[in-house]
Amino acid sequence: MKLEEFINRNKEKFEEEVAADLWAKLEKQLPKKPKPTIWLNSKILRIAAGIIICLGVGFWFGKYSKEEVFASKQDKMINSEPTLVTYTEAVSEKKKNLEDLIEKNPELQKAFLNDLSDLQKNFEYLKSQLPHNPNHDQLFEAMVQNLKWQIELLNQQTAIAVDVNKHEIL
Repeated sequence: MKLEEFINRNKEKFEEEVAADLWAKLEKQLPKKPKPTIWLNSKILRIAAGIIICLGVGFWFGKYSKEEVFASKQDKMINSEPTLVTYTEAVSEKKKNLEDLIEKNPELQKAFLNDLSDLQKNFEYLKSQLPHNPNHDQLFEAMVQNLKWQIELLNQQTAIAVDVNKHEIL
């Protein structure tokens, strides 16, 4: 309590009048902080841009190299199966013959190509499953069956096209 009494008695001695411009004088004496420059910001931006470019290039190369490896693996698997190659060539030949027959009839061409496109989409789906499916034999059988259906459909469409062409001639 003696300390408290001492402070209360001598309170006036401890208080000083502070000049109004004291803070301004003190601020002048403090070292000035350098303002952030554009160089600092541009350095950060350059680093960020470099990182983004590296990630983009890596993503692009990774994406396209996988697709090329994937496609070449599919082609090797299909070309290693002689039955698939034979049926695929037969489908291509029959399709070309049919296109020659129906080139003058756009409605027939559209209908025939729509029917065939469903089977071709199924074949492409089966082809895309080759690298992922461990049972290649079953997939090859399904692909051969699909090609047989395509050949059967093309034979039927060719017969119809021949009949239509005969009626148009008469």
